[in-house]
Amino acid sequence: MSSKQEPNSPMKVDTIEIIPIHGFPIVKRGDDICELLRSTLKESSIDFIQGDILVVSHTIISVVEGSVHNLSEITPSEKARQIASEGDYSEYRVEIALREATDIIREEPVLITRTKQGMITDFSGVDESNAPMGTLVALPKDPDTSATIIHENISHSASFKIPVIITDTQGRPWRKGAINLAIGIAGMSPFISDKGKLDIHGIPLRLSLVCVADEIAASAELVIGQADEKVPIAIVRGTNIETRIGTVSEILRTESEDLFL
Repeated sequence: MSSKQEPNSPMKVDTIEIIPIHGFPIVKRGDDICELLRSTLKESSIDFIQGDILVVSHTIISVVEGSVHNLSEITPSEKARQIASEGDYSEYRVEIALREATDIIREEPVLITRTKQGMITDFSGVDESNAPMGTLVALPKDPDTSATIIHENISHSASFKIPVIITDTQGRPWRKGAINLAIGIAGMSPFISDKGKLDIHGIPLRLSLVCVADEIAASAELVIGQADEKVPIAIVRGTNIETRIGTVSEILRTESEDLFL
């Protein structure tokens, strides 16, 4: 992390508020998410206040940026058909997952890949939930850059810094059930550090690095949801995160740190 600023200081939080942005329209390629957000906030009589963090579901980013695959234009490869038949998956989803991957980690019981963005996840993050009809949605090409564009735009409008987290719902290797994780950030470090802070017995903490970006992403999913909630954006208020520089690449373990190798 030497090329980045230090992690945020430990949060001192009494209450956190998660505000769903209702009424955000269904997007299409080329739409201006920031302009749509401003108009939706105005209609909802919601204003940003200093300290707010904007959490955005990656699906609307992917659609606007064109990270969407039309099934009618996809011809599954022999490899995709083989993996699909063994796991009873959609051969189209498998094919797109293979195209979005740099490495196949495993093929069964579920297809696990390393994406071009460097993340290890099932099906390269390719999803059919909330995708336009006849399509599958892939991850944004560069989520940190997408987050930065939104961060700079809305921060300029608000006249103060508003960190942005772009999220995706992913599974975890040792636990059942999926949760929202940060796949792109801007305007904040992904971590807070309690190193040196005293525990309840007065003993200094030696190692305590918390991925606050993932914690905030997961909390926002409680209002964003995965079904027909139609809430792709939320404001998380009250975290007292200092605005700093950071990227999601800091969160990802290198191969030398991989616990499964």
